[in-house]
Amino acid sequence: MGVRIEKRTDTDERTKIYHVVLFDYDNSLYVFFRGCNFACRGCILRSTPWDCHVPEEDARRLSSLDIELLRTLTLSELERIVVATGAERAVLGGGEPTVDPSLPGVVELLKGYGVHTVLLTNGHALDEGLAARLEAAGLDEVCVSIKAVTEEIHERYTGKSNREVLRNFRLLRRSGMGLRAETVLIPGLVEKDEIDRIAAFIASVDRSIPLRIDGYTAIPQAKWRSATPSEVLDAVRVAKRHLENVSCLHCEVPIRGNVVCVYP
Repeated sequence: MGVRIEKRTDTDERTKIYHVVLFDYDNSLYVFFRGCNFACRGCILRSTPWDCHVPEEDARRLSSLDIELLRTLTLSELERIVVATGAERAVLGGGEPTVDPSLPGVVELLKGYGVHTVLLTNGHALDEGLAARLEAAGLDEVCVSIKAVTEEIHERYTGKSNREVLRNFRLLRRSGMGLRAETVLIPGLVEKDEIDRIAAFIASVDRSIPLRIDGYTAIPQAKWRSATPSEVLDAVRVAKRHLENVSCLHCEVPIRGNVVCVYP
């Protein structure tokens, strides 16, 4: 279901959006933004910049594209995609959406079509000012990916301190936007004891904040192995000591419905 994009005028604000997929089971768009303020050593985008759930035919076609030469979308081109798909929900995700100055405009456009918007962010740049701008634009939910609460682990994995992340997470609880968290269980780095600390930190803000624990999928560029389903489920049990709502995603959880590459 590729949407053909025609060149628009230079006055049309250009975003950092380079890839969009549609999950048809809930009619939701997953929107990829180019660039990140972290350098996560196990990021799946180091292996491929494309959504890992697209069908093989699309994956082969996308693998032939030069990501550096790919044109990012303007706001009006994104609007055409929203209209064409009739999307009801949009997840604004990786790289890192907050590096895009046009992010409030993206949210405002989506809300203008009644799309429920969720920001998936590492939280590093999501300070009080940016949060207020996004809330005013109509952002519904923020999901903060908390890599680690132990600063040494966080710095080793991302190259950055976690002080801003944890501070901003606390500030976000005061906003009118929904707040949830996710983290990744990485054997040999972010293990069960660190998941316990992450859950305890979230509970110190509010025990009702939902947490999803993802099982790490190994990439060739990093030394850690994939997490097993049993390890993920064990981490869920640990996190539930602190939090009321803990879920997980691991390699044996099936993808629901069809995944359609909308752009490029």
